[in-house]
Amino acid sequence: MIHLTEIMHFISSELEIDAVNDDVTVRLLGLNQNLPAKATLMAREKGVFAGSLIVKAFSILFEGNLKITPKVRDGESLVPGQAILSLEGKAGDCLSLERTLINYLSYLSGIATLTQKFVKAVEPNPTQILATRKTLPGLRSLQLQAVISGGGKVHRRSLSDGILIKENHQIFCAPLEVLKRSKKDRSPLHRVEIEVQSFDLLDAILTDPPEVIMLDNFSEQDLPLAVQKIRQHPKAQFCRIEVSGGMTLEKVSKVAALGVDYISVGQLTHSSPSLNMSMDLEKL
Repeated sequence: MIHLTEIMHFISSELEIDAVNDDVTVRLLGLNQNLPAKATLMAREKGVFAGSLIVKAFSILFEGNLKITPKVRDGESLVPGQAILSLEGKAGDCLSLERTLINYLSYLSGIATLTQKFVKAVEPNPTQILATRKTLPGLRSLQLQAVISGGGKVHRRSLSDGILIKENHQIFCAPLEVLKRSKKDRSPLHRVEIEVQSFDLLDAILTDPPEVIMLDNFSEQDLPLAVQKIRQHPKAQFCRIEVSGGMTLEKVSKVAALGVDYISVGQLTHSSPSLNMSMDLEKL
């Protein structure tokens, strides 16, 4: 979990990069930059809000200078023209903080919005949409929290969260051997998962399956056969199935209908479009 102090550090760093204390345009306003003003941050398109911790961090950082009033909470739906929050304080402060605040909230809300689209695409199936570790350096915790705001789940927050034997691990140790070691040495709190990309490997591990089998990059024709093979195997009755590899909004509905437990979607965190937002100011 991300801590508020960590978020405040991120924001302070971004504000320093943006040189908010040396806003040459605001200086042109002269004494008028100190006039009281109200800024309203609004959504410009439909979506899902994420970023309550960002709002709280800004409130603490500028306590006494700005009154920040949130209008929505994480996970709430947004419509065009809807107010997300308001700021009251000096005009110069509102103007200088505008871009950094929007950058955070529009980016995180974009992740939540795309996540909700994937979640709705698999309904009414109980399949869970999972975020991956394909995140931006320094922003993982915020990104994963945005996924949760959109109704998704987190696969692993870090390498210590669980054992995932991927194809590249299998190059250096035979799959069945590393699977055997994992079951022997793991923490009882950790599940064991193995990535499978062929029927030969699938048949081999079904003799003593782990808790989760990840079917990675199976073709549209082979995926139903692989799922059926797992579901019908007497030793795999408690085994969960995850599907990964090139998952899109167009694909996930059909994949979920196969009865899989999880679909992991890297797109949620590595290429979600930002949600369009803008800020309007008025004199008080």
